[in-house]
Amino acid sequence: MAVRSREFWAYKETHFPPNVTKETLEALPDFQIRDDDIVVASYPKAGSNWLLGIVCKLLRSAGKTEESADSLLTGPMEMTLPTAEHAGYVTLAAKPSPRIVKTHVPISFAPRGVSKPQNQVKVLVMMRNPKDSAVSYYHFNRRLCQVAGLAEPPVWKEYAQAFVGGKVKYGDYCDHVLGWWQMWDDPHFLFLKYEDMKKDLLSSVKTIATFLEIALDEATIAAIAEESTFNRMKEDFGRSKWPTKRIIPRKGIVGDWKNWLSPDESKAFDSWCEGKLSGTGLNFDFE
Repeated sequence: MAVRSREFWAYKETHFPPNVTKETLEALPDFQIRDDDIVVASYPKAGSNWLLGIVCKLLRSAGKTEESADSLLTGPMEMTLPTAEHAGYVTLAAKPSPRIVKTHVPISFAPRGVSKPQNQVKVLVMMRNPKDSAVSYYHFNRRLCQVAGLAEPPVWKEYAQAFVGGKVKYGDYCDHVLGWWQMWDDPHFLFLKYEDMKKDLLSSVKTIATFLEIALDEATIAAIAEESTFNRMKEDFGRSKWPTKRIIPRKGIVGDWKNWLSPDESKAFDSWCEGKLSGTGLNFDFE
């Protein structure tokens, strides 16, 4: 039975935001994934919108689409955005190929064509260290409340405790990333880390292009990397017609968690991650 709260509700032991419904979650596994779909999956605030922007630029440069990023992206497929009549997956079903499918759901809720991919479908999984993810998610929730006229979210101290306890939208971070990480050796998947992209964006753009089988010359790839820096992306998002998209970029740095986590909170995060991620082969850079 679904239990609702002001900030999220629980379904099958996972928390979801109010604009993700039980009907949608039950429909997602049967959503038909096309052979040329590009899927971007992540826990919220891991840099997925940064990655989506790069994918859009690659597709446009390769002549595979003429749509703008605003029209190509429909928001997470599981959400019903305030400006939309239907959940994202309904809108996606009517879109022409190539489609970019964005989702924040755990892999157990994803379409079967994503969790058990076949043929040519490509899934890019974006990951970010949990401390910076928590800080970024906290600030995004505060901005979202302001834009939507909602009540203020919990203060940071309460949010940090809730994050480690998995009592936030989309549930336990570690469980979420490990669910996707089980596919690390499947050729349909490409795993990317926010921290690696910050260190060498050009190499990351090349890797993404290769995975998507998009052949572009070096100059074009370099130009896309330059256009995809955080400052350029922030300018692009600032021009979006969607208010929620305009508030997505904040600092775009690695290590901002040091300005927010107390020594005790940092230790709690470390202990939690060690218990969940140790021995899985999945690790993160925190600065």
